Amino acid sequence: MTTRNRQAQGSAVRRELALALQTLYAQEIGAQESSGGDSNSLDAAELIEWLCVEEPASPAARRNAAALVSGVSGVAGRIDAVIQNYAPALPVNLLAVVDRSILRVAIYELTHRTQIPRNVVVNEAVELAAIYGSESSARFVNGVLGSVLNDLPPPRQRNDRSSKSGAGDDTGAGNEKGDHSEIP
Repeated sequence: MTTRNRQAQGSAVRRELALALQTLYAQEIGAQESSGGDSNSLDAAELIEWLCVEEPASPAARRNAAALVSGVSGVAGRIDAVIQNYAPALPVNLLAVVDRSILRVAIYELTHRTQIPRNVVVNEAVELAAIYGSESSARFVNGVLGSVLNDLPPPRQRNDRSSKSGAGDDTGAGNEKGDHSEIP
């Protein structure tokens, strides 16, 4: 993959991750304001459409962000356990909502989707933490995700004939069909 292709992929990934982050954040804040209600009570698709009014996103980015939100919501408890394992100093529910949401989305991407290189996911998550989080968020997110990466199995090898080197690709582990076995 060329540098230009990686940058374009990173930009698209960042938009999807940002939409998912903003949606999860809005859901969680909305739940807190309604006195501890269900964080999924705000419709993700409606929130994404609302977020795209000022900062448009492609239909593919919107669909992928909605899939991320749905996927994260489906395994949030397992992801929170991973976060707690790698950041034990503070209970997950006391982490900043932005940091928690970024970590949830990035860990879901790393463990459930194979089409995005792991380094792209981590880099984009750290960038989002620098943009949306506190002064120390980027360092914190990078540390947690680096530790998660160390415990993940190596990326799966490509089995197509177009990969003559046999070296495989850095596409992450897991899949989109709900195989949760890759969560460390």
